[in-house]
Amino acid sequence: MKKLKLTKVIASALVVASVLMLNPIGANAEWKHNLAGWWYAEGDSWATGWSQIDGKWYHFNSRGYMEHDKTIDGYYLDSSGAWKEVMTTSENLKFDKLTGTIVGYSGVNTVVNIPSEIDGVSVTSIGIGAFSTDNSSAKIESITIPNSVTSIGESAFEWDSNLKAISIPESVKEIEKATFNGCNQLTSVTMPNGLTSIGQGAFSGCVSLTNIKIPDNVIDIGEVAFKGCQNLRSVDIPKSVQVVGWGAFQSCDKLTSINIHRSTFVVKHVFDGSPNVKITIVN
Repeated sequence: MKKLKLTKVIASALVVASVLMLNPIGANAEWKHNLAGWWYAEGDSWATGWSQIDGKWYHFNSRGYMEHDKTIDGYYLDSSGAWKEVMTTSENLKFDKLTGTIVGYSGVNTVVNIPSEIDGVSVTSIGIGAFSTDNSSAKIESITIPNSVTSIGESAFEWDSNLKAISIPESVKEIEKATFNGCNQLTSVTMPNGLTSIGQGAFSGCVSLTNIKIPDNVIDIGEVAFKGCQNLRSVDIPKSVQVVGWGAFQSCDKLTSINIHRSTFVVKHVFDGSPNVKITIVN
């Protein structure tokens, strides 16, 4: 960590000192500091990475010095080094203003429109599990995502049993792991033309999907990506796809037709449990 100005060191010292007075430290662990910064001694060693101390979370760099006044892994660390949650709520959307991320939903609407801005901050991301059953009890049937969103986190809509339709904006390049896993009422998905990756289990268990159009720029289809899509009838895999992962179309009972280019590498067991599929190799 770079050396801090003396005034900043003193200010940090006062803040941390006040924390220590309120939360006594055990005999074998203690805060220490020098002109380079603060660290947390643990016997003959010291903390690195994320550590919870006296009920608060801190992050220490590889040299053991406490980070502060910055965002790490999407979490903001204030001047004392402690993680400070900065959230706002708009239309029942829980929003992290520091990272531009929708992190949860507490409403009851069946139709949700995510705005491109909240409190003047651009909405750029839908966080991990944001609309999954773990973070929402809503009965969302359709949701509109603005073009300001560039990433949708893992399991963002996992097990949303009422979700029927979704259109993913052109700004999104990857569908992450388990994004729509278990969305058993999902019948309509519009993927962006610029999509490059469909993650592991992204649509696994989407039993109501009857067809899916994979865009021409997709490079890889992850493991079990469409496993258990029991009503999926036919699929055209574009030439851009380099790899179709293990079990990608397992247990797709009604899948009868799939076109794959000769240059695409298909991992074993891709079609296990899909007894009626006819594979056509095209140039």
